[in-house]
Amino acid sequence: MPKVNKKEAGELLYWAKRTYSAKMVPATSGNISIYNDKEILLSASGICLGDMETKDIAILDGKRNAEGYITGAVLNNVKPSSEKLMHIKIYEKRPDIKAVIHIHCPYVTSFAVCRKEMNEPILPEFIYNFNSIPSAKYALPSSMELADEISKYFEAGNSAVLMENHGLVAGAKTLKETFYILESIQAYAKTYFAAKFLGEIQTLNEEEVLKIKNLKG
Repeated sequence: MPKVNKKEAGELLYWAKRTYSAKMVPATSGNISIYNDKEILLSASGICLGDMETKDIAILDGKRNAEGYITGAVLNNVKPSSEKLMHIKIYEKRPDIKAVIHIHCPYVTSFAVCRKEMNEPILPEFIYNFNSIPSAKYALPSSMELADEISKYFEAGNSAVLMENHGLVAGAKTLKETFYILESIQAYAKTYFAAKFLGEIQTLNEEEVLKIKNLKG
């Protein structure tokens, strides 16, 4: 039975606790994983990410078959997060992604509950980095239907996707980069709600938005 790599375990635990401390994963919600092309290290089922320890890391078989599919068989005695199918499908569709975090931040999830994309041009940084965060149609949590639906958006090039009446998932090359994506999205959501409370939101016009997008060259 394989043992968890200490360096990878330390990285996973660090960013799991950072995600919890940032109030993105209340109680035992959310999950986190990293992929090294051989194994997927995934948070265990029913674990609070803020309390996570090495013993709470499930090891999944990450090898690809001839068709490019990942088996995801559990290689140790830890029951993986029920959302393991979603993590596996994202890694299948996006070989460049090596880290995935799924959150239930109330500010962000409010958009998912309203089935509303994050697309109002209110912050230059958000426009530059994301332009918008799409919203995937509702599917039963932990189901293959949800995994297939979410992975389509990642295959199309998105780094983060809202899930109707559920939450949000993000992926990138590293957990650090993934966390920063989530933190930026959380900041957008908080700013949006605070602005709504203060008064009428003033959005940037099309010309201003285009100038921001052109900064990428």
